[in-house]
Amino acid sequence: METLEVDILNKRAKAILAELAALGLISVRPQKVRSLSQVIADVQRNAKKLPPISQEEIMAEVKAVRKKSRNAASRKAQVRR
Repeated sequence: METLEVDILNKRAKAILAELAALGLISVRPQKVRSLSQVIADVQRNAKKLPPISQEEIMAEVKAVRKKSRNAASRKAQVRR
């Protein structure tokens, strides 16, 4: 058995899949879609597992990202010349 994910582009394709399922050739399962509140709950649950971060660590990370961003921007400016 092989599992595939398929994007259905029109109603006829969905009907064909339903016919194949009725013949017992394939099985169709709807994909479970998580709600936004479920995603937020998962993020919050996972965040509790992380060690606390200090204000200094946050600022160091912000400065590193800004520096990287500035360096990338300056390299692009040099290439355009």
